Amino acid sequence: MIRKRKNNIDLIIFDLDGTLIDTALYIVMDYTHMFDKYHLHCPSLTEMVYFSGPPLEEVFKKYFPNIPVKELVDEFHAYSLKYSNHYSSLYPFEVEVLQELKEAGYHLALLTTKSKNSALQNLDYFKLTPFFECIVPVEECPKPKPDPSGVKIILDRLQLSPTRSFTIGDSPSDLICGEALGLKSGLVTWGLKHIPDCHRDEEYASFKDIERSFIIHD
Repeated sequence: MIRKRKNNIDLIIFDLDGTLIDTALYIVMDYTHMFDKYHLHCPSLTEMVYFSGPPLEEVFKKYFPNIPVKELVDEFHAYSLKYSNHYSSLYPFEVEVLQELKEAGYHLALLTTKSKNSALQNLDYFKLTPFFECIVPVEECPKPKPDPSGVKIILDRLQLSPTRSFTIGDSPSDLICGEALGLKSGLVTWGLKHIPDCHRDEEYASFKDIERSFIIHD
């Protein structure tokens, strides 16, 4: 079966946590570990689900104000390297759809607020690395999402036009980061977060919805 592109988009930029990898359980467990270790009151599950997306430093400064940020980041990453893959999973039909997007000629990139080591560990473990031509982790961005600098880095590396590019993620910051540069966006709604009230050009309840939006089967 021949896969063809359904639109004039050349580049699709994906978020990682909550978009490519279901990390909700791992994130809640990692933060629960942090609150227990430092003997602080643990927020509700509903609140901790939203810790996925913002940079670690932003969350730590709010919830752990009296503890050095570097100490917190080191502890969080140590737990992540041990358990993140074990407590995470892919979404239904994800690998098949990513393969179809590549076969149809789309350029795929990843922009994440995770560190490079953590992101690459996830991608390698779930065998997603070959799908992505460009991976930009948080330490390579002058400012994290929703700042557009990470998107600009991807566009420059791949020499592609913003008007022919698209961002896909599960939070407003994933969509806003491309809007200032003229990118269209799609919001995934399959996670535990409430659907945000933000602009998006498309909405996806599954990877099959992404497939229908971008792929023609002949």
